[in-house]
Amino acid sequence: MVKNGLFLSFLILVFNQPDCLSQINKIHTDSLIRVDSYFENIINEGKLAGAITLIAENGKIQHLKAYGYRDIIDSVEMDTDVLIPIASMTKVITSIAVLQLHEKGDIDIDDPIDKYIPEFKDFEVLVHPDSSMTEDLKTQPTIRDFLKHTSGMVYSDGRSYTDKLYKKAGFRKWNSSLYSFVKKVSEIPLAFQPNTNWRYSYSHDVLGYLVEIVSENSLNDYCMKNIFQPLGLKNTDFYVPDSNSDELSDLYKYEDNELVIEDNRDSSKYNLLPNAISGGGGWWDSYGGVVTSIEDYYVISSMLLNCGSYNNARILKKETVKLMISNQIGDLDAFGKKYGLGVGVTTSKEKPDTTEEIFWAGAPYNTYFWIDYKDNVIGILFTNTAPFGHLGMMDKFKELTEK
Repeated sequence: MVKNGLFLSFLILVFNQPDCLSQINKIHTDSLIRVDSYFENIINEGKLAGAITLIAENGKIQHLKAYGYRDIIDSVEMDTDVLIPIASMTKVITSIAVLQLHEKGDIDIDDPIDKYIPEFKDFEVLVHPDSSMTEDLKTQPTIRDFLKHTSGMVYSDGRSYTDKLYKKAGFRKWNSSLYSFVKKVSEIPLAFQPNTNWRYSYSHDVLGYLVEIVSENSLNDYCMKNIFQPLGLKNTDFYVPDSNSDELSDLYKYEDNELVIEDNRDSSKYNLLPNAISGGGGWWDSYGGVVTSIEDYYVISSMLLNCGSYNNARILKKETVKLMISNQIGDLDAFGKKYGLGVGVTTSKEKPDTTEEIFWAGAPYNTYFWIDYKDNVIGILFTNTAPFGHLGMMDKFKELTEK
């Protein structure tokens, strides 16, 4: 429920969002030919192991194609059913779970997080990013702050004193219980006062814990019962069960002008149910743990484009989706764009309060999606090749689609 003091701003956000499912023909055959040519060329040059692309318009898939190999050594070709870890695109799913709990009245996203996680009551805040000096919180971070990365938490890869403490704590390789992560992170000062800055962060790990303690389910069980099964997803989970193990791709990294295997599908870490299903690091978690197929992620994207429903299954209310895809960070900057609740946001230049697209990506294997609400287009790219940002292929895919 939205608190009274925020009701007017909520209405402004909601009713400035685009209507669902406009009918504009934007994708042309020559765009699809250019996409094919681009991916075939970089695979033939040995710079990319494999990829899958999907482009849909007006609720219909116009293009779905696999390129290259999921296993180079044994010459096993990539196909459209292959399973790929989507890393930070998992944040979209975790955000959906949190917003479902908000709709049910189990939480209020404008509640301070310490109402549900008491360990966060006594956060300290850095006086300056480069200093170890701290001050008291001026305002408690809310669930909304964690959804939009304005909580004051960061990620371990920056230069602030908080980043250094996160790195020292071993968060990037964490595979202990999620509670132990929450307990440890609560002892480390926030990098800035909540809602005064935007920094990509471990916020979604905290949100995974929130889902678990409020729903009294593990994160994977909650998502399976309330998101994956209602949407009819057959290939989406926080690991790859034995029944799907043959569809997992090898994972590669391009370095020193060659493709080097990083994770073999026959002995993959993704085949194992992790000890900490949403534990605060690695890939077994609420910020980056999901493995899925491109068509399953298309269903999730279609649900968001259709304002919360897909194939007669309603996952979120229309007004909740419109809230999720609106600019939630005001004048703050999120990698040069705006940010909603778990998704990047592109707003209209003519009407800054109107969302035209949402998007996000996953590292290190270059998974990427966007949803164009203005032209009713969905684009999704899955690859099995690191490093993140390799060849600028994510931006190139979108550019070629829109020409």
